[in-house]
Amino acid sequence: MITRPQARPQSLLRAIVKQAQSSRPRPQRRSLHSVPQWADSKKQQRFAQHGVPGFLSPNTYNETYVKYTQHLCDRLNEWTQGTPDESTSAFDLHAINAHKPERAALYNHAAMANHTHFFWESLTDAEDPVERRPGLNTMRSIEMDYESVDHLRSEFLEIADAMFGNGFVWLMKPPTPGGLTILATYNAGSPYSEAAPRRDSRDMATYDGRQLAAQLSGRGGLGAGSLEERTLGRGGGLGVAGAFGDFSSARANLYAGALNAQPILCANVWQHQYIPDWGVLGKRAYLTAWWDHIDWQMVERRHSMYETEGERFAPNRNARPYANVMDAVTRAM
Repeated sequence: MITRPQARPQSLLRAIVKQAQSSRPRPQRRSLHSVPQWADSKKQQRFAQHGVPGFLSPNTYNETYVKYTQHLCDRLNEWTQGTPDESTSAFDLHAINAHKPERAALYNHAAMANHTHFFWESLTDAEDPVERRPGLNTMRSIEMDYESVDHLRSEFLEIADAMFGNGFVWLMKPPTPGGLTILATYNAGSPYSEAAPRRDSRDMATYDGRQLAAQLSGRGGLGAGSLEERTLGRGGGLGVAGAFGDFSSARANLYAGALNAQPILCANVWQHQYIPDWGVLGKRAYLTAWWDHIDWQMVERRHSMYETEGERFAPNRNARPYANVMDAVTRAM
């Protein structure tokens, strides 16, 4: 009669190797990326204790911001340690790795760290009605492009609710007065021109009918015109040169087709963000409550960061809320 040994040699070998490995001291991993401290640290403390009353619970803050962001940062530390990118901010990591399939995981984690922070820091728990209204400059832009806050709200929430899947919805501001537009990005898609998102703001599942060509320079963003068109453009107003024309220095720094605008407001429509407090079918109620908890003072500051100085689009150095995970409020442009 043949009997089977209690443990096969391979199993014993694996056990010995595992025991030897566990006895070795593990190398210390530097954590250059970590959950950032907000400019308003008191608000961050209140969110940790009370959540955003009437919108999101403290548990949701802890799970979808603190723990989730720490998870993203842990992966960034793991993948960049010992490389030239180990001290690169999450914002810059997402920008330089955009559209590189071989570095998709690095891009996705960096982008989600940036976007998640942008969303949470844009919320308020203030009860003062003044703080719950758009600031003077933001209101002027809203009235210029959407006639009223109510019209912007209606259109923004419709687009966000119609997104079929995870993603973010952004309110974008170009460097020129007016021109606010709504941009929907799926998953970890970026709204930043540095990461070269697609040109138009139309998500075919949420198309809102707005044409973005008027915001783009030179032939509606169709690229360089003929020599004859360019010659006429110098005096004919075709807009192929100048501050933001197809041949301007501002356009030279952008990818072809990139939207020359920056986000000032963000709605997170990832399912993990709204399901814990609002349920699988509570997306619309979640979005409605989100609008009532926008930190419009933060939006106003972002709005003022993107202004035209003469013929140069000069964003403020604090324009990236997650530009540096070690110092979340400053970044040299």
